[in-house]
Amino acid sequence: MKDASHFIRKEVYDALNGNITLNSANVPIYNVVPSSASNPYILITSISNIIGDNIKDTYLNVISTQVEVVTAFDTNTGGQLDANLAMNQITQLLVSRNTFFDLSSDSFKCISAQNDGITYITEDTETETIYRGILTFTNQVEQL
Repeated sequence: MKDASHFIRKEVYDALNGNITLNSANVPIYNVVPSSASNPYILITSISNIIGDNIKDTYLNVISTQVEVVTAFDTNTGGQLDANLAMNQITQLLVSRNTFFDLSSDSFKCISAQNDGITYITEDTETETIYRGILTFTNQVEQL
């Protein structure tokens, strides 16, 4: 039995890197946000991997991943629209009914991708308002 979570995260990174723009600029993608990062940015995190072991001839992984877009504006300026615009681009690249990640070189087959919901969070600080859009999605992956 293998854990395919890191293969999914790599595919998510590759799909998004250089392909998400706001105000004509690429949005950087991180697995760990460096202290020098500025807004906007996107963070990819693994949430869980539930491995079904009751299938006779294979292991089935149900991998949950979160992709979080973070935007910020000086207090009383800007808005949530940038987070919405970026999330629209993200979901179009990651969640499809018929095209899935190719994990064959890692001995896995991705057989589904499902949007489990998008949550929007607003956080006010003394100097800025932070807008977060968080996509949670699952991939069903079979170990070959």
